[in-house]
Amino acid sequence: MPEDVSIARRSSDSRHDDGVNEGHDGVVRLELPIASQYIRVARLVASGLGASAGLDVDAVDDLRIAVDELCAALFEVGDHKVELTFAVDADNVEVTGTTETGSVAAFEPARLVLSRQILDVACNQYSLTLDGGYARFTMRKSTH
Repeated sequence: MPEDVSIARRSSDSRHDDGVNEGHDGVVRLELPIASQYIRVARLVASGLGASAGLDVDAVDDLRIAVDELCAALFEVGDHKVELTFAVDADNVEVTGTTETGSVAAFEPARLVLSRQILDVACNQYSLTLDGGYARFTMRKSTH
């Protein structure tokens, strides 16, 4: 069985308490089948919510890229579906994703290196974990 894997970057002003719904103005939930063409749907939702939250064009693009990268990672190890939650408030757009994995699921080491490079630039805070039969991510993009 593979070891549990995790990559993360927390911003210095982190207030993440795993309560994605608390204090958010709008929450959108999305369930996608594990098929690469559906990552486009997640990108579209991220772009639309980012624009509605007041992100400028470059920040919306960063949000879209981060969601694309994190969803692709879950799609690579997921079994049936990916569940996404997009939460928007005055300060942040936060996205979480979860999928069940097989007992031998593992992220490719090259995937983690590339993901870290992309996410360090594209969002303010993120985590990507593989633990206990689930792969999960959280990411946050500041609206300021």
